[in-house]
Amino acid sequence: MEIFTFTFVQYAFLAGTSTAILTGLLGPMIVSSRQSVASDMFAHIALAGVGLAAVFNFLPLFGAFLVLLVSAVLLWWVVAEEKYATDALSMVFLSGGLAVALALIHIARNQAISFDTYLFGSILTVTQTELWLMAILTIVVLAVLTVFWYPLLSVVQSPAYRVPYSRRPQYIQLLFFILLALTVLVGLKTVGGLLIGALLVIPTLIARHFVQSFKTLTILSIVLGLIGMYAGLFIALFVDIPPSSAIILTLIAMFILSLPTKKILFYK
Repeated sequence: MEIFTFTFVQYAFLAGTSTAILTGLLGPMIVSSRQSVASDMFAHIALAGVGLAAVFNFLPLFGAFLVLLVSAVLLWWVVAEEKYATDALSMVFLSGGLAVALALIHIARNQAISFDTYLFGSILTVTQTELWLMAILTIVVLAVLTVFWYPLLSVVQSPAYRVPYSRRPQYIQLLFFILLALTVLVGLKTVGGLLIGALLVIPTLIARHFVQSFKTLTILSIVLGLIGMYAGLFIALFVDIPPSSAIILTLIAMFILSLPTKKILFYK
């Protein structure tokens, strides 16, 4: 097991830990509010930020952060008008984000930034700077969720709920969009923009088979996400397949295995 003494492997597991914790925290909210497509939307928009960074030659994750923040506010503002469904708007943002990303990457095709790194993930190339950024974002999201846990639950589970003469629920929904955007930002380098949605949803789908309360669902989603992340990374280190692919395939295998397990436990 000498390979685990290498710095890049240790960074990969630490980055994977941050990603699994954040996706485990936000995943149940995404699934319960039926806004899974929103995670893919933010992922594709983040790719536009990577393209912007390639054009102007600055840190890709910083470009993704700026575009994600602006998009979260814009999506919230349009949703607050209550004229369009969130999933329909998400498809507009998703397609637009990818179209902009492709255009910018084409313009910056001679730059050194690899678009595939953020499209499919490259967890084994995480740098110390990126690791620190992920750690800071994880702490920030954890702190915000601790303070606003119950307001966030009330908004995502009953998105149509409004307090008369108050915009507080709308502001909590904006906070939810921002937290989701930050989670996508962390996962952009680890599993990539095309696969981060699966990491948000699959652990929650597995956990729902075995728990009743939302808090327990969240805890189990984090645990299952960590198991899938660590197992996928371990497989990728010894089998010649991309780590992001190994991670998601491991989670899918866990989901399939959980189906008969549910029947045995609850329906025998």
